[in-house]
Amino acid sequence: MILMFWKHWIITEDNMNKTITETGELKSTGSFIRMMIVYFTVCLLGLAVMITAINSLMREHDKKLTGQICDLVAEKMNNSIKYMTTSAQNMSAMLTAQKHSDIQLLYNEFSDLKGDGYISMGLIDSRDKVYATDTELDEFRKWRLLEIARKADPVSISSPYRSGFSGEPVITLFAEFRYGKEEKGCLFLTYPLKEIQNMASTETLADDTEIWLMDSESDNVIQCAGKNKYAIGSWANAMLIFDSKIEKKDVVAFEKWKESMHNDERATGVVYRIGDVTYSQVYADINFMHGWNVVVRMPSSAMSSAMERFRSIVILYIVLLLLATIVMFLLTHRRDVADREILKNLSIHDPLTDVMNRRALDVAANNYFQRMLRPECAVLFIDVDYFKQVNDRYGHDAGDKVLKEFAALLKDLFGDIGLISRYGGDEFLVFIKNADKQKIEEKLAELTLRAHEIRPITRREDDYYSLSCSCGGAMCSDNAKNFEQLKACADAALYEVKDHGRDGYGWYESSGSR
Repeated sequence: MILMFWKHWIITEDNMNKTITETGELKSTGSFIRMMIVYFTVCLLGLAVMITAINSLMREHDKKLTGQICDLVAEKMNNSIKYMTTSAQNMSAMLTAQKHSDIQLLYNEFSDLKGDGYISMGLIDSRDKVYATDTELDEFRKWRLLEIARKADPVSISSPYRSGFSGEPVITLFAEFRYGKEEKGCLFLTYPLKEIQNMASTETLADDTEIWLMDSESDNVIQCAGKNKYAIGSWANAMLIFDSKIEKKDVVAFEKWKESMHNDERATGVVYRIGDVTYSQVYADINFMHGWNVVVRMPSSAMSSAMERFRSIVILYIVLLLLATIVMFLLTHRRDVADREILKNLSIHDPLTDVMNRRALDVAANNYFQRMLRPECAVLFIDVDYFKQVNDRYGHDAGDKVLKEFAALLKDLFGDIGLISRYGGDEFLVFIKNADKQKIEEKLAELTLRAHEIRPITRREDDYYSLSCSCGGAMCSDNAKNFEQLKACADAALYEVKDHGRDGYGWYESSGSR
């Protein structure tokens, strides 16, 4: 559509006058480079918008997928803790059913039992006396576990802490039971956190997926799963793991994400960049561990491989389309250049004689007068004498031959100093800038002589036809101030020459023509 409009604009008649120079050449009005720049600018803007939209879609896709994984892991962790809690409640119910009055004897019976998953167990009586090993008693004092035990109604759970005798993160569950005369005691079971961590790991997750337990108050994190298997179970602070490495442009978004966690808001996600990797990170709360959340972090490469391939395909398609368009534009431009050459010939040249047509010379001459403050030029009107007799006697083909040869003679004589135009059927006009009257007269004299040599057909012995021409000229500085006046003067001089017998030339002067 653009190319069709471009072509139409080039050949519109109103623009033709603006495209012919004083030398009679047709200017190329098609701004090919400008059109290409506009086209590629639009294409590149469209490509940028498309890539931006795809990237935004990928970010939302990553957050949504990460959130789904996070919800799945949180559900598994809650189920795992619920299982531990149920086990503790079952054991405390069994203790209550035995109606022991001596906690020490009861502890002695249970202390050697090996339960399912827990690493230690003990009892607490109604006076907060702890029945446990010395190491476990140290843990109680160090982590103030008695305060958590008092909250058991019927169960309470400690926050994760690092065990002094195993060196790994653990949690302790407290379950209420009754003994003696309805006195209240507590059973405690200590589980390694890896029991929960194992629930976080699944074969369906990518190796690059990182899963953390994060305390919303202290920002402490415990790694449950990740690419580095040796880091699993490590304890650190979110400042060291996340905050210090995030690019500055993503810091505000990450701080809002942490703030929403601190405020116990609905689980949300954030996308940020560390180095060359973009991460999507989502949290979800753990029902049975107040203040603790499961955090899932995944690199975009682990989730958006399909989307990235789609984006690459789109970019490749656009690039190929642009290359194909370049080829199309270049081929079309070459064709248009050829069309313009044809157009130039058709627009400013007479197709029979290959000299300028009347309209083209008028435009070129008027442009010259508009440009020059003191124009110095000449106009010659030249007629082939009795040309109608050539057509009537020898035929129109012979007449065309005469006109072609006569135009060729004019180009040979005046082509280096002026513009030549076929102004009518057998009438020609020569427009000469910086005219030298003496030099022009020398050429006119040669024209009248050489015109006699032109024959309408191959010369026969009995054919004595001789061609002649008449010419009238006018000088701008002497006879006129614009092109129309100058033509009128030259035309008057031509008729003066014809009135005096033709086959000659003359200038427009007050004394008449030669």
